[in-house]
Amino acid sequence: MKKFLILSSVLLLSLIFHSCSSDKPDNLPVSINATADKSFTIIATAGSVTSQNVTFTIDDFAALKDYKKYVESGLIQTSSYIEVKGITGEAELTNVKLSMNRDSKKNITLQDINSNKKYQELPQLTFLQFIIDEIATRDSSTIKLEYKANSNITSPVTITIYLNSRFNL
Repeated sequence: MKKFLILSSVLLLSLIFHSCSSDKPDNLPVSINATADKSFTIIATAGSVTSQNVTFTIDDFAALKDYKKYVESGLIQTSSYIEVKGITGEAELTNVKLSMNRDSKKNITLQDINSNKKYQELPQLTFLQFIIDEIATRDSSTIKLEYKANSNITSPVTITIYLNSRFNL
């Protein structure tokens, strides 16, 4: 009888430990590279001060479709960037600032924009990492763009945020 009780206890404990183990599948990759991009479209009158929001979600990263519930962290890749396109003629944007909606202290100010540009240096990549950190921990990140138009902008100007990230699972 004592052997039966000990054997039953061992079996019960092993079932409890097994049920408490991770729900991660055995064939889960260690990391996945995934990309997403969002754009702000700007048409403005001279002297106007405007702000816009854009939200990235984990669903924007198509490569994570089957793995999004396993994302633990993300690391921005150096091919990520912030790009301005569509600047023509006298168009100029000043006081251009991108900030995190949840923590406005995490922000970046771009110099006055009067030509098409691609930003992908350390300060911009650091800001993009903030976005990836928020997506990995909260499944979404909202970014606010603020700017002043010093001239009429009648042709659309786009500011694109392109995120290339390695997500750890």
